[in-house]
Amino acid sequence: MASIRRWIGVAACVAMLAGPGFAAAQSRNAAGPRKPRHEVPSRQRFLLDKSVFITADFEHRTVPTELAKWMRARGIAASNAFNKAKGRISFVRVKTIEGAAGNDAWRMEVGTRQITVSFTTENSLKHAVEAVKNAVRRGETDGKYYIQGGVTIDWGTRTTARDHDATADAATSLRPVSDLEAAVKRLGGKSREVYLILVNSDSWRMESPSLAMAGSTQRLYPTDGYYSIRQLRLLADAARKSQVEIIPTLELFAENKPLVAAFGHSIFSVEGMRFVRAAIEDCVEILRPNKICLGRLSNEADMRYLEFISDLAAMLNVELVIIES
Repeated sequence: MASIRRWIGVAACVAMLAGPGFAAAQSRNAAGPRKPRHEVPSRQRFLLDKSVFITADFEHRTVPTELAKWMRARGIAASNAFNKAKGRISFVRVKTIEGAAGNDAWRMEVGTRQITVSFTTENSLKHAVEAVKNAVRRGETDGKYYIQGGVTIDWGTRTTARDHDATADAATSLRPVSDLEAAVKRLGGKSREVYLILVNSDSWRMESPSLAMAGSTQRLYPTDGYYSIRQLRLLADAARKSQVEIIPTLELFAENKPLVAAFGHSIFSVEGMRFVRAAIEDCVEILRPNKICLGRLSNEADMRYLEFISDLAAMLNVELVIIES
């Protein structure tokens, strides 16, 4: 791996991002799901011994597909296309969740034949799906699957485990700019360089005008929003006033789902690399950074792609930072 780093001319490799803070975050996740803040169980049970129909709006149509696949792998007759099933699990996006005292909220109400999962953001939807999976139980006597009835509510489930050491996660969920400013200032107290993740494999949070010119970005940006050029520049200005250097991080060494969904090309294809180049050029134009990080190396990024990225960084006169796994 070190030989690749020299070949592409990378000036720095941020080992701290794989250090103790990251390991601690991993171990916390490995300990199991966090208990929801509000749970009121009932005597009812949603039985999974018969056909279950899973549904969501068109924007989130992949959720029923993936959850049904997960259930079928466990022998549960689940489908996202059979609407005559006796049991139904519905995912519904809402503006607010009554009883939730924070953002990124979700609510799961379980009856005998209906489970309604309400969520406010894309991030809370991910946590809600995991909550449904974690709620599946198997009877000790008959071995049949079920979900215990009742109401469960949780909030503040933004994945901030990556706000550690010198890394601020602005991609997993949409955060207020004031929140990001505070995070950058706090992290900058220990390190004068803060890695700001704006794009990861699942979320494209950076406004990219060049991509907008290339075609529709309706499927590129998350439905709950992204950071505008003005917001990003305000954030960068605030960081400079605090004498902190922001290193924008676009995790583009692994396949990017939003970009593929928007334009139909893998980022590692010739067509896809054009979009990657446009996005990186936009990032440099907006934030004027001295360095740019493209995340962790993966096996998907071949030598051709690495050479393309290295040449692009040299042309844009920015230092390229790659995180080695």
